[in-house]
Amino acid sequence: MKKLPLSSFSVRTLALVSLLIVPRAISAQTTKKFEPKQLQEDFQILRQALEESQSGLYRYTKKTELDQVFDRAEKSLDRPMDFYEFYRLMMPTIAAIKCGHTTLDLPPEVREDIEQLPRFPFDVKILDSNAYIFRDYAKGGALAGREIQSINGFPATSIISRMLAAVSKDGDIQSSRQREVSNFFGEQLITLLGLRAPYDVLLGNASGNNRTERVQVAGLKRAEMVRLAKMLYPQDQPARKFAELKFLDDGQIAHLTYSEFGTNVDEGREFLKRTFEAIQAKGSRALILDVRENAGGEDELGELLLSYLTDTPFRYYDDIIVNKWKGRFSFTAKYTEPHMDLIVPEGVAEPRADGKAHITLASEPLLGLQQPSKPTFGGRVYVLVDGGSFSTTAEFLSVLQSHHRGAFIGEESGGGYYGNTSGSSARIVLPHTKLVVYIPAMDGYLAVSGSHDAARGVIPDYPIKQTINDLIAGVDKDYDLALNLARQNR
Repeated sequence: MKKLPLSSFSVRTLALVSLLIVPRAISAQTTKKFEPKQLQEDFQILRQALEESQSGLYRYTKKTELDQVFDRAEKSLDRPMDFYEFYRLMMPTIAAIKCGHTTLDLPPEVREDIEQLPRFPFDVKILDSNAYIFRDYAKGGALAGREIQSINGFPATSIISRMLAAVSKDGDIQSSRQREVSNFFGEQLITLLGLRAPYDVLLGNASGNNRTERVQVAGLKRAEMVRLAKMLYPQDQPARKFAELKFLDDGQIAHLTYSEFGTNVDEGREFLKRTFEAIQAKGSRALILDVRENAGGEDELGELLLSYLTDTPFRYYDDIIVNKWKGRFSFTAKYTEPHMDLIVPEGVAEPRADGKAHITLASEPLLGLQQPSKPTFGGRVYVLVDGGSFSTTAEFLSVLQSHHRGAFIGEESGGGYYGNTSGSSARIVLPHTKLVVYIPAMDGYLAVSGSHDAARGVIPDYPIKQTINDLIAGVDKDYDLALNLARQNR
């Protein structure tokens, strides 16, 4: 959603930069012990900053329940801890907020240390809370498809449960949590579980019987795994284009893949105009729209895509709430790095009778009535969606489904159905542990109708269960079903 002048720092940019830092010697940040007073001070700063500026803090978890979670965590800070002990306490505490934009990140010096450590030499997929080897970099692919039953004596069920409990995602959506654990499994073994190489792994038999096999593998540094992945599995690499349009069956079916809504609104606007002009010129009767793994971007582009798919005026946002209608988030601002003033300018929000500060229509045009864009596509739409469809993408999907404009195929989307807490994000750094915290300031509510579980995402009309063998073989059940439906109904 529209960003207030609170912060100009992007979470995605920070994560990318931290991964590119050149490794160095192990830092004192991960080895020294912090005294209880230091830990408590960091904790209290984090809690007060959240209470001051996170406008959707109690959206999914009631205040009484969340207070209990934070109180228990604070009471645990009664002994000296190193960085990882504090991190392992804080991750599930922040995850209890159930907001995918309220997250913790490692300080750069800790990230550098982890880059030097050999990690689990497999890419892992979590399916129905079970862990499977997807890409095998240790045994030349021979272990791909095997289920992981334990690692260094720890049952996989316990490992996965602990990882899932530490993931910050919207509401009660499990599809997004399982994808996050899959993506960061090797790193979380180190940071969250404290498991280091070499790895003793108990594997289930690939044929599904009760036989097991124990293998011992050395770890691989992340840089080496990235190199091997690019060389051996180029199909796994992220899309080079933010969006792509193809045509099938002599133009009768259009296939639009939108991988990210990004930050360049003008580029996205021009692309969508060309796209729907081409679809009209081809006379396409059906559209397959793939927004899987689209983690979001500019809300204007989500609204604009929707405007090409409906021929009547529509509402996009219903309401956006912030914790102040003017002035500074002075406490949070004190700990931002780089320093930001975190000001809500006068006129951006207004106080109302409910005692809350609401963003005005003048400062956020997407709160008003939106008009269709031309040329409008009126044919059938088949939407491919998964737990990686988050933020702006999840918002777009909710409004699209609310307008009954499309058949949804795949798995539950990664964002809450009625909106999310996002927009501007303050990056604060706790003074002692240097733990990095991202706090979003704007609690958005979509203009959707009907009854829906607020803690869940868009539920597909055609839910698809992927197996590890499907994934390894590159079978795309979602797309295959969409294509069959498009051909049957065109």
